[in-house]
Amino acid sequence: MYNLEKLQILKIKINNQKKEELGFFPSPIYKLDNLSAKYDVNIYLKRDDLSGFSTFGGNKIRKLEFLFGEILEQGAKHIFTYGATQSNHALQTAVACRRYNLNPILYLVDVIGEGISDPKANILLDQILGAEIKIIDFKEDEDEFAAMYRAKEESKKYAQEISEAEADYYLIPPGGASPRGTLGFVNAYLEMKVQEFENDLNFKNIFHATGTGGTLAGLTAANRFMNDELKVHGINVSHKDDSYLDEVAELSTAALKLLNIDFNLASSDVIVDNNFVGEGYEIPSAEANRAVKIFAENEGIFLDPVYTGKAAAGMINYLEQEKLEKGSDLLFWHTGGTNALFAEKTILGDLLDK
Repeated sequence: MYNLEKLQILKIKINNQKKEELGFFPSPIYKLDNLSAKYDVNIYLKRDDLSGFSTFGGNKIRKLEFLFGEILEQGAKHIFTYGATQSNHALQTAVACRRYNLNPILYLVDVIGEGISDPKANILLDQILGAEIKIIDFKEDEDEFAAMYRAKEESKKYAQEISEAEADYYLIPPGGASPRGTLGFVNAYLEMKVQEFENDLNFKNIFHATGTGGTLAGLTAANRFMNDELKVHGINVSHKDDSYLDEVAELSTAALKLLNIDFNLASSDVIVDNNFVGEGYEIPSAEANRAVKIFAENEGIFLDPVYTGKAAAGMINYLEQEKLEKGSDLLFWHTGGTNALFAEKTILGDLLDK
């Protein structure tokens, strides 16, 4: 059982943080009756794919609420961020910029090597928004995070060129995975706990997709600080080594420090499963596409091959291997990103093959 006093402390401190209202919260939770019967557990869905005032881009809007609280206070005009060409976070950043008449500048890594001559899905929406887009070619000897780091170094030079002062620009890291952005998912965890109480539920496990780590860090920070018995499982969508656990723990700790909470997390506090990445980021896997089909055919819920499909593949594997308690309450956190269903064929893989 979690510590109610610590929950109240988190709630008060989060409410004192500067943030902008960019999303529609709380995002709903409801039971997936067909899948629950299929696997003999009570599977609930957290619909963070429906959380933004834009219908596209998913859960990243939670991080941007806290980031834009600081951006507007700073008075920045040019907002830089980074991702792959189909980045949900980059799209949501551009959307938020347009709400506040700011200039979105997106450095996008062409991970799949297809360019943007025939824009689809998120990159198409980025262009409709009029975002300034810088394409970064992906090198074979680097992973997507190394490419984004290289993009960040390039963007700093450009930011200084177009700005009269440092306060004129703001650099948002990939996925919004900064301590301040992570507060969005500390807050989301509190939101979920209220819903759990109101609906007389008792979640034993949460499954969600983890990439840059901000979502996982925020959920884990609140979970560990409250000493909640609920397990937060991050299913990785790209290859990472054990240092990722340290990075997420450090991000969790830094987010709590912004709330003036001195509570240090260790790598052992972070639960990550790397077994469902497949060949790599934005590369479809048979397991993920199977999970996409299972959710669609049993519940009419759309997932995507890049993020939520891989997370669902992990959860389904745990269910089929009977690693989870029968009859228990389980939450799948739908982080959004279904735009990838309309992206390049390279991302879809064999999804439609018979």
